[in-house]
Amino acid sequence: MTMKVELFSKSTDFLSCTGHLLTSDEARYGLIYGIAKRLVDNPHAYGNVEPWFCTVSDEKGLRATAMRTPPFKVLLAYFSGDPAYIADVLIDSISEFSDTIPGVNGDIEIVDSFAERWCAKHKITIEGIMAQRVHRLRKINNITFALGKLRLASEKDKELLTRWAHSFHEDVYASSNQNTPEDDITPKIDKREVYLWEDGVPVSMAAKARPTENGITINSVYTPPEFRNRGYATSCVAMLCRELLGSGYNFCMLYTDLANPTSNSIYKKIGFKEVCDSVEYSFSTHLK
Repeated sequence: MTMKVELFSKSTDFLSCTGHLLTSDEARYGLIYGIAKRLVDNPHAYGNVEPWFCTVSDEKGLRATAMRTPPFKVLLAYFSGDPAYIADVLIDSISEFSDTIPGVNGDIEIVDSFAERWCAKHKITIEGIMAQRVHRLRKINNITFALGKLRLASEKDKELLTRWAHSFHEDVYASSNQNTPEDDITPKIDKREVYLWEDGVPVSMAAKARPTENGITINSVYTPPEFRNRGYATSCVAMLCRELLGSGYNFCMLYTDLANPTSNSIYKKIGFKEVCDSVEYSFSTHLK
């Protein structure tokens, strides 16, 4: 079966080709779809290097998509077909214009095959793996909220949240997944995307991100060690989701690290339901 690979330099063209499938399950494809949507308004939202997009199709239609916003990892979305064969097609195409990537993230069905074959082709090794699960929330469970209240982060919180964002990045990526650049939380605060749970002082944070037609993502959930085990993160996420659902979104979505049972139990308690599994690989930059 002959596969056709098409490359795009503009997210508008990419979404015109793939949007009907990416919107067929906005929670499953929310990462790649939400990022592509943001790039429509700001092509350099994730860095100064031009992003790229790629699709693989045959006579039966689209099979998979790939995109990258350097310096971040390649993102993959899988629709149907033989994952191993599609991964080979993607690798051959991507290798023509980029023989070095820091890793790959996306649907487990195709990412496992891609990672194994990419590293074999380029004679590098896998340095980190993070098994993830995508969750969706349509209705919040009846939970008991911790003391305190939710508020929108402001200019006065930037110094504190910059420290928290660094600690969050260290907690998530330092031991399990390398080659993941640290996000600057300041633009998120300026765009009114970051929220705090405050109990006299700020004790936990969460952010909204990557809105789609029907849903919105929750990320950057962090509580400093000295404030943990008091229900602050649960309350922060639950109240933020309540506000977002009340504002018109049909659902909230998020990724969890399967190696962190605490965060997974928190989200289940709130009412998040499992959608699918995802995985993120980090690659070495040195030859075997």
